[in-house]
Amino acid sequence: MRRDHQPIENDSDTTGYTFHFQISNRGARQACSVKVQAPSIQDATTFFRQNWATIELMARDGLA
Repeated sequence: MRRDHQPIENDSDTTGYTFHFQISNRGARQACSVKVQAPSIQDATTFFRQNWATIELMARDGLA
């Protein structure tokens, strides 16, 4: 998993963190990413991990 740090123009208290991951789909890997707005990388990582089930479901629905 790779994380990119990109500032968001709207709010100075939060930053956008992009998490890149791969999902296996019918024997092939598919690259996916999700952007999380949070005040720190630790908060963004916690949010990503706590919501992984929903993120994975949305990613798989997008592949179908």
